[in-house]
Amino acid sequence: MVELVVFDLDGTLIDTAPDLYAAFCDTAAEYGLKPPPYEEFCRHIGGGAYGFLEPFFPKELLEEALQRLRRHYLEKYAFKNSRPYEGIYEVLETLKGEGYKLAVATNKITEGALRVLKAARMDRYFDLVVGRDLPPAHKPDPAHVLFLTERLGVSPRKTLVVGDRSDDVLAAKGAGALSAYALWGYAEPLDGTRPDFLLKRPKEVLSLVRELRNRRPEGGL
Repeated sequence: MVELVVFDLDGTLIDTAPDLYAAFCDTAAEYGLKPPPYEEFCRHIGGGAYGFLEPFFPKELLEEALQRLRRHYLEKYAFKNSRPYEGIYEVLETLKGEGYKLAVATNKITEGALRVLKAARMDRYFDLVVGRDLPPAHKPDPAHVLFLTERLGVSPRKTLVVGDRSDDVLAAKGAGALSAYALWGYAEPLDGTRPDFLLKRPKEVLSLVRELRNRRPEGGL
């Protein structure tokens, strides 16, 4: 039985790529760097800001560029062109109404994640939101999932993690939780990582949770 559903943010709940790319382009321009094509940039989303800065910026500029990018993003773009994926509101509304605990685990900093969720009027659905600074960790480290299960009083075996990157799957597995791979986001090749479930559309989260509703976790209740 599943009691807690943990969602990734970028590429799972919300298509944030347009705003992330705009902030990235502003940052690159300050250093006289040419940004990559949009499609190439999107392949690096999900690993936090370092994940899409590191392939394109010299190492010695990374820390400064990160601070500039965060400033551009939070001050100008946080939810300017981002859009929730079709069906996500219905999924969250239904799960919340049926009594499930909901949380977000993202490689964004927590402040940025909360700002995006509030702008999307989505924050009200979640019992807890954690970013790379709370606790200090970065998926695929399972620390976020374990932190959420402990704080919300739910066994990892009764937790489902939904995300669009192999890092989400690995974080779930490391915590002993179930994993569902979201194919609608910025999905990358899994390279041997094997999620427990594959989901083509957000609404399939509902059918999966209902399927798992009465499934007894291995090892007992």
